[in-house]
Amino acid sequence: MTQPAVIHRAALSLDERPHGIDLTGDILHIAVGRSRVVDIWYQPRPDGIEAMRRSFQVVATNQPIPAHLGTVIGHQGTALNPESGQEWHVLENQCPHDEVVDTTETGSEPGVQSGMCARCSVTLRGDGNGGWIPV
Repeated sequence: MTQPAVIHRAALSLDERPHGIDLTGDILHIAVGRSRVVDIWYQPRPDGIEAMRRSFQVVATNQPIPAHLGTVIGHQGTALNPESGQEWHVLENQCPHDEVVDTTETGSEPGVQSGMCARCSVTLRGDGNGGWIPV
């Protein structure tokens, strides 16, 4: 049975850290709606398509972009706080490099890989198919 179309919301804290979200579709809208949070709205993928773990970080206008976020290719949108006038940019952690250092520890849960990009220091996890996903 097909599920009705809905829109979901997720919150990204303004804490200068990356945040992983199990995003099931494309981002539709970004806005500041609550104190110290940027909200993103997205529509899920069709039935049967699993969520994809994606990593986002919020950066203020005129603040340095952390090296692990790369270039503006990962820019997903901008939110304006109407009260303060502050602008916040939602950047997606995108690592285009193939130079992964496997950091999986001995005794880790079977099938769980962890790694780090040797060039941009992005933390990665195995996707179960021999690839890597930013976390």
